[in-house]
Amino acid sequence: MDNEQDNSLDNYKPIEIEISEDKMEAYLTLHTPKGNMPAYGQMEVFAALDDGKVKGGINKNVVLEMIFDQIYDEKRLIAEGTPSVDGIDGYFEYFSHRKDEKSGKPRILDDGSVDYTSVNTVGTVSEGDLIAVYNPAVPGKFGYTVCGDLLKPKVPKGYPVPQLNGCRYEEETYSYYALIDGKVEASLTKIEVTGLLEINRNINVAYGSIFFIGDVDIHGDVDSGVEINASGSITIGGTVQGSSLNAGENITVRGGVIGDEKTHITCGGDLEARFLQYSNIVAGGDIIVKTMLDCTVYAGGMVKVEDASGSVSGGSLYTVRGFDGKVFGNQRKVNTKLSVGKNNDALSRKIEYPKLINELEVKLKAINAREIVLGREAKEDHSKSNLLHIVRQNKATLLTEKKQLEALYAAIELMYGPDRVYGYIYGTKFYPGVSICIDMREKMINEEMVRIRFKCNEEKIDAIMEKD
Repeated sequence: MDNEQDNSLDNYKPIEIEISEDKMEAYLTLHTPKGNMPAYGQMEVFAALDDGKVKGGINKNVVLEMIFDQIYDEKRLIAEGTPSVDGIDGYFEYFSHRKDEKSGKPRILDDGSVDYTSVNTVGTVSEGDLIAVYNPAVPGKFGYTVCGDLLKPKVPKGYPVPQLNGCRYEEETYSYYALIDGKVEASLTKIEVTGLLEINRNINVAYGSIFFIGDVDIHGDVDSGVEINASGSITIGGTVQGSSLNAGENITVRGGVIGDEKTHITCGGDLEARFLQYSNIVAGGDIIVKTMLDCTVYAGGMVKVEDASGSVSGGSLYTVRGFDGKVFGNQRKVNTKLSVGKNNDALSRKIEYPKLINELEVKLKAINAREIVLGREAKEDHSKSNLLHIVRQNKATLLTEKKQLEALYAAIELMYGPDRVYGYIYGTKFYPGVSICIDMREKMINEEMVRIRFKCNEEKIDAIMEKD
């Protein structure tokens, strides 16, 4: 009998330790002492834990409770490892729309149709605006298993200060601010504010309309339904069809414009195009074209036809300085009205424009103040960024309109001043159906005329035949 008891004691494990497979938890079981075995002591239990390779994360209160309260034959969690904490990569937080970033959703109009022109409007910033804040990488934390093994965290990625153009970096706050008005192009290696928006594709309603403070350069075509508004110049590499262009400075369309009743082309400077058809045009400077068909024109400079076979036929055209072209009208005797210099409309605009310019200045002052407030609010509440974007679109429109009116007013004011340059109309051929008005004196072309310069004296229009 004593031998059987001795054998059972040989297989007996009074202190049982279990470690989880991932070594993050350790469990202790104190079995009921057998025979004449004494109660467990602290040194005995902690030595057993050490022998069992439980080195860290031990909850001593639980172990002591099991010893002193003689909690036997019950497995309890007595140690937990500390998991590692991965580092957080550094990242840039942007406070403006970046290149090619969608900034709106299609609008459902009252008639149920969909307006796509709001889908991809271009974001801009003003001088002093917060562009981005860099959030530095956060180091990770090491962890340990209950066996004392070291657990290494993921090393986070950090990024150096990117190359800067048109913006500045504030090292204390890791912030980037715009130095100029323009659009933001940003990557992990470069942050740039540029006054040029360059688009290497065709533009249609799916792309959306453009409102930009600066210059716009589109290398493709512009399709129907798109509006492009730039406070600087607009350059189109292809053709424009049924769209509106609105520039504070010059417009160049290397292809040409095929318009409709909704097509408006307005600029504060010169307009240059291969051809212009069925369009409403206002230019503060010259209009330089090869052919023009059925257009309504108001220009502060001249209309110049620079192609040997170019022509202007149909429509109603007014310029402050005159016309210098090739063929006016056509063999079908289409009505073509050419008007130069002083008239009642020009005089009323001379009176009206200063008031309109002043109103725009007041609006711009208010919108600039609103922009500053929204810029501050957007730093704290990112939902204000879209509203700020809309305010800047309105600002681009107002700046563009102000430049246009200033250019037209300067041209008209010069016409009424002492240093006036008198306008004229010159063409290599005029067809019947063309009507001429210079300083409110009119002349109708009733027969074909060649190489004629029309000028106005105090009483009538003189037709001067020029030699080859």
